[in-house]
Amino acid sequence: MKIDRKLIYLAGVNAFLFSYLIHNPSLHGFLYSDIVSFWHRFFEWGAKLPYFDFGFEYPPFAGLITYISSLGSDIRLYYTVFAVLIFLFYLLLIEVSVRIASERGINLEFLLLFLALSPSMVIFMIYNFDVIFAALLISSIYLFTKNRYRLSALIFSLTALTKLINLILLPFLLLRIKSWRHRIEYAVISLGGFAAVNLILWILNPGFIDSTYLYHARWGLENAWFIAFFPDETSWDTAKIFSGALLCYGLLKIYLCEIEDIYVESFMVLSVFLLSNYVFTPQMVIWILPFLAAIARIPYSYFVFEFSNAAILLTWFQTYDPLKFGALPQNFAILRGILLFIMLLEIYYGSKRVMRVAPEAGKVS
Repeated sequence: MKIDRKLIYLAGVNAFLFSYLIHNPSLHGFLYSDIVSFWHRFFEWGAKLPYFDFGFEYPPFAGLITYISSLGSDIRLYYTVFAVLIFLFYLLLIEVSVRIASERGINLEFLLLFLALSPSMVIFMIYNFDVIFAALLISSIYLFTKNRYRLSALIFSLTALTKLINLILLPFLLLRIKSWRHRIEYAVISLGGFAAVNLILWILNPGFIDSTYLYHARWGLENAWFIAFFPDETSWDTAKIFSGALLCYGLLKIYLCEIEDIYVESFMVLSVFLLSNYVFTPQMVIWILPFLAAIARIPYSYFVFEFSNAAILLTWFQTYDPLKFGALPQNFAILRGILLFIMLLEIYYGSKRVMRVAPEAGKVS
């Protein structure tokens, strides 16, 4: 069967509807999602403005989306508006990925697998801001490859205002720009927009930085594979030092590798972050899916990796203390970490000898 643009969109719509239904708070037995928890934590009690009426642990663009969704009169409308906003960014994610596939001569079956059939995408699409983050990030990278640096930098800044993590990619992007003038311009736009929005909110509310960004610094280990080495909560401060050192080491190794393919490099940087961070929630896997699609490679460990990632949420609320070392969710998290490391190695070494797919195989209808 021929896989074309229409089929990708159709499968994407079905993935969205399934995710919408399994997290829908109006249905009996719905799965937990962060966006529903926001309603119960904040808006159910009459709060209105993130960062002012209550501390919100996500950056300002995520706060804006949450605020717009909360304008509904009840949780059902709130959830539906939130889901629709996520869906719009999901469509952007698909469209940009289709264009990348067309230009790189990639068979669209990779998009079908990673963006519509992936358990992580289906389960965690209507869950948090990760689809929005992934859509903005892949759009920024795509525009970067077209030398549209200003627009790429602007979207990169918006990505950071959704989830901060993409900033670790900035040095790698700047090194790819030959002109110093364009490098400086890209850095100023990327960081300037992000800094300006945060500065305004900090001036209006001096507690903004603490409740939004430092909030995560106080978080303990969650689904990190190295909980095996730091099982006791009293050692988690040491674990965070280990986390930072591991991240620096991993990023330095990627820098020294001098990887030509920007999508491979981006996948590796994000994977290193996920493997080294002391918090690796299951929805974060969505970040790497569009890059796997752009690389057009299905790692051998991918399917078990997806199973272990989905299993973390599916066993979380059936476990008495899911954060404890030895608990079933943490066992799946350790397995997931091992498998992601195997995927990282496979993608790196595979990128050196990957064969070109025939251009007609990825032709977009």
